[in-house]
Amino acid sequence: MASNTSNFVVPLPPVVKVEVEEQVVPKDFRGYLTRALAWTALMPLFMLAFMHFSQLTHTAAVIDDQQIMRTQQFARSMSARFVSIETFLNTASDMISESIGSKVIPVSRLNKLAEKMPYLTSLKLISYTGRVDFHHGESSVSTAELMSAFAGSEVNVRSFQNEICFGSRVPEADSYDRSFLLIDCEPKEDIAAIFERSVGAEPYSLQIFDSKQKEIFFTSLNDSGNVRPQNLSPEFVKISEQMLGAPIPLWRTNQKRNDSAVLSIAEIPDTDWRVVFSQRVTFRDKQLLSSLLTSGVFLVCGALLALIVGTFLGFRLTNYVQTLIDQINAFKKDGSIKKPDRSFLANAPIELKLLSVQFEKLVRQVQSTQKKLEESNLDLTHQVNLRTRTLNQRNQELRALQFLLAPLQDVIKRTVESFRLILGLNQLDFVDKPERDRQDLASLPVKLSTGVLGYLSFERPDYTQENRINTSLQRLANSIAIVLENKEMFSSVKASQSRFNALLESMTEGVVLIGKTGSLLYSNKTAREILSIAPGDGIAKVESYIEEHFRKVYLADSPNNPQDFFAGPTRYVSKVDSDFFIEASGFLVPEFHGYVGPRMGLLLRDISEEVSMERMKRNLISVVAHELKTPVTTLRLQSETLQRQIRSGKLSDSQQLLTEMLEESERLQNLICDWLDVSRLEAGSLVIKPKVQTVTAILNKAMKSVHLHFPHLEVSLKVEPEAECVLADKDRMTQVFVNILENAARYNDKEKPTCNVRSEKIDDSVVISFSDNGIGVSEKHLSKIFDSFYQVDMGSGRKVGGTGLGLSICRGIMAAHGGKIWAEQNPKGGTVFKISLSL
Repeated sequence: MASNTSNFVVPLPPVVKVEVEEQVVPKDFRGYLTRALAWTALMPLFMLAFMHFSQLTHTAAVIDDQQIMRTQQFARSMSARFVSIETFLNTASDMISESIGSKVIPVSRLNKLAEKMPYLTSLKLISYTGRVDFHHGESSVSTAELMSAFAGSEVNVRSFQNEICFGSRVPEADSYDRSFLLIDCEPKEDIAAIFERSVGAEPYSLQIFDSKQKEIFFTSLNDSGNVRPQNLSPEFVKISEQMLGAPIPLWRTNQKRNDSAVLSIAEIPDTDWRVVFSQRVTFRDKQLLSSLLTSGVFLVCGALLALIVGTFLGFRLTNYVQTLIDQINAFKKDGSIKKPDRSFLANAPIELKLLSVQFEKLVRQVQSTQKKLEESNLDLTHQVNLRTRTLNQRNQELRALQFLLAPLQDVIKRTVESFRLILGLNQLDFVDKPERDRQDLASLPVKLSTGVLGYLSFERPDYTQENRINTSLQRLANSIAIVLENKEMFSSVKASQSRFNALLESMTEGVVLIGKTGSLLYSNKTAREILSIAPGDGIAKVESYIEEHFRKVYLADSPNNPQDFFAGPTRYVSKVDSDFFIEASGFLVPEFHGYVGPRMGLLLRDISEEVSMERMKRNLISVVAHELKTPVTTLRLQSETLQRQIRSGKLSDSQQLLTEMLEESERLQNLICDWLDVSRLEAGSLVIKPKVQTVTAILNKAMKSVHLHFPHLEVSLKVEPEAECVLADKDRMTQVFVNILENAARYNDKEKPTCNVRSEKIDDSVVISFSDNGIGVSEKHLSKIFDSFYQVDMGSGRKVGGTGLGLSICRGIMAAHGGKIWAEQNPKGGTVFKISLSL
């Protein structure tokens, strides 16, 4: 069934734009005053928090220091007791050793000596057969356990279930195996007594273990929580190893707070025992809380009292300020002046009273000034309207001229077009040449003293506007000329300056420009590197700076005039590095950009390599003459002696002379071989044949060669199993070993020169170190002793001979093996040479 309802549309109302003003909540004086008082009361709370944090940090640091100090004090006490027992055993052992030959044990003397030890519990003398020849006191450890524990040791400490025993071996005069054991056993309760004296009433736990992760002793004192001993897991042992070498040997266990503890560790000197003190974190929290409670209560009470007093005083002050606000509101409403009441005049602060009086005066002045301003406003309005018309056109011209200050691409065209619109011209263009065949166009040259830069071509104006338009166009022409000339000058100056800077910065010599007062005006990159100055640093006096950091070197052919800083090329040596030399030459700069008048300059050169080569040449002649002269002279004398014997027919010493001549010729041959090796190394033609070799075999071969000339050299070897085999050329590696060992014996003033050789694996390399007890090498020579012909003592009168090629050849041989060699100072005296070979 169809619907009879007709369709209709309800027209929508037009969109109405409603602007809602943002509501601003007024901030009254009461609010400001209340916030000021609140902040005043809160400041003590902030100070409380800061003070509590500082106090908490300080208290925690003090507790940590106390635990570390007590741990170290306990370790020293244990060490002192161990040393005392060891001294006692050594004294008793010497006494027994003197009487072993007579087969009579000095029992009475031992008893008297034992009675003098206040904490001696048990002392036994056990023979090699297991017989107890002497005992003092009782011990729970059996004789068999003691003999098994102290078998094969000189002096040792052993831990048993309830006792700690110290043993000393007393050998017989004719046999070490047939010896006696003198053993002192102390109960572990003594350790607990020492621990209790160290910590007092503090709740600590003590745990002692050795380097093999075996627990020796554990006790807990004044701790109701029954702290359990730490599990000697690999992770705990690793952390304890790290803490032993740390500045603060203290750490916290990774557990819940109620179960967590703070641990400190120390090592008992002269033993492999380690001491761990532990304390619960919960006990530390109680100490920190007790130190903060009292001061916090007093400060909070003071802050609340300040807030109450401030609120009371602020309420009265707010009422007086409200009176002034009512005066201002009355003036804003109807322009009237409202007088304050008697209470305000009697009780208000003097500042608020003066403010009320000044406000009344100000209102009267405002009313008088307002009338005058209304009258002046009418005159100013008329004058402004007249001036505005002139300024509008001038502003439009200035806006058009502003385009000339931007980059010049299309700027002149846009400026000219703007002027065309401003002046109402149909045509205005900037062209190179004027169009002289058109009578309707006029032109204005754009020129400077150097010539015409172009023309402004424009439509001839009406005679009534001609003067105004020509004035504006002349201003435009002058501006265009100035912009074009500035662009050309800027491009020229920038290009010249870039070429100048690039030239100076690329020089290998240092260039320094000095001002009239001696200050630094300019320095290039090389000069800054030579003088060690940063790019932005300035120097007030260049001459004083050079004399402060360098010392003048006077040569035979150089001008010796210390008064003239710029007199000829002058050499200087650094006061810090005696191998760093520079040469300074003065020159005159007639005119420098940005400065009027001549300036002095310095040309600096780094001549360290030249001086080093000069030294090397002089020293090389001396070394070669000294080293080659000796074997040649010896051969000559021996040949003359042999010739005289042959002529006389007496050949009794001929065999010895021939042997000596062979030795000298071999020495001369070694010198020549060293020269040849250096030549091969410099040419890169040294050939090696690496094979798998053992360090022991190479060292034994080297020792046989060294002992022929240095029989007193003592060499010890310690090789780790993983660092026994290396891939190397045996002959060349033996040459390296021989050179290092000969240096250990040659540069040594001891009666028994020694060299300790150690081979160990570090990462993926085998490092072999040679530690000698020689005269050593100073720090400044360590990096240079591997240079060719370099010796610490290069004079012709040096005590020890040599060409300075040995270590240089060793470095080349190691480089050919893909390894390296270096030297370090030995803390115990002497030098440590190390070589590294890849596995």
